[in-house]
Amino acid sequence: MFTYSIKDRQIEVVGALGFQEDSPGWLIPRRLPDWTIKQFADDAIDRFVKFPSGIRLRFTTSADLITLKVRVSRLVITGLAENVRPAGFDLLVNGVENQSQEAHNGNILRLTSTAPSVFSETLEEGESDTLTFSGLGDESKNIEIWFPTSAIVEVNEVAASSEITASPVDLRKRWLHYGSSISQSGEALRAMDAWVMRAAQLLNLNVTNFGLAGQCQLDGFVARTMAALPADLITLKLGINVINADSMRERAFIPAVHNFLDILRESQPLTPILVISAIWCPFHEETPGPTMIEGSELYGKERPTELATGALTLTRTRKILEEIVATRADVNLHYMNGLTLFSQSDEDNLPDKLHPNSAGYRLMGERFADLQKSFIDKIPQAVS
Repeated sequence: MFTYSIKDRQIEVVGALGFQEDSPGWLIPRRLPDWTIKQFADDAIDRFVKFPSGIRLRFTTSADLITLKVRVSRLVITGLAENVRPAGFDLLVNGVENQSQEAHNGNILRLTSTAPSVFSETLEEGESDTLTFSGLGDESKNIEIWFPTSAIVEVNEVAASSEITASPVDLRKRWLHYGSSISQSGEALRAMDAWVMRAAQLLNLNVTNFGLAGQCQLDGFVARTMAALPADLITLKLGINVINADSMRERAFIPAVHNFLDILRESQPLTPILVISAIWCPFHEETPGPTMIEGSELYGKERPTELATGALTLTRTRKILEEIVATRADVNLHYMNGLTLFSQSDEDNLPDKLHPNSAGYRLMGERFADLQKSFIDKIPQAVS
């Protein structure tokens, strides 16, 4: 067997903008660059930057057998999500889904709510896994191994029965996406069920996913990170997290959206940007945040009239985002109502009334691809 580190030049770690090494030889891909760490408001941002939603290994080989030694940290939320979520790795051959393998060991990362949108964290340590992908054939092929959306992943070693070489440059249109836990899709059973990745496959796009659970707060360091990357399309799915955390009212939200767009436009003046509002969430459609947790239930809580002025609801954020796009009069800036991706009629696939399940995420990805294909096909490919 030929063995490699994911930092070897033969292996491209797509979607990773930094790495963390907590123990020798074990690398954690991160979805934001190291310079952003000093600007984090709390540990939650650092935590979900290490969830590798959209990250994949990319290389070429004629190997019939590939193994991947990993240690995953799967998320459990006390009272709310006690079942350990699967950590499924998807292998694609020449861009086509071929097989999936699940890590069965690893750590348990437990979050316990201490206040709305505030959690304490504990780690129950476990063993590593060696995932085996076999029966791949002995012809030369381009391999992608997509990491799970539901767990932090440490990688020790990639091994193959034949030599690994670098894959050809990916010449597809580049898509940058920013969003919340729904865009991270931590409830998805495997990477290809996540709505962003599902849509990227259907639309044949090279995606980088900045879906960060709870952390779509219009942070400037995310805008600057995205502005520095080449892109043919940028999408921003906004609204739910500022309500979940009750972190903004209208006074802060409106200029924050403008500022995020301004940062992008300074570096990418002509790149098409699609602003997407939130999907259906019954307890925040007309009720402001924060999101409350009681046992296994998520809910919103009405506030006194004298405290309600400027408080955001999903209905209001959708209207604000639509108005912002219209006000800016930018011919390359567009608005999409998130209810066209997932609405009240889809609530059977919304088990906690906030996050879709795998079927719901796949439905979102398929709807996005169907609704936006004509628009995306017309975008000239500026990035080579």
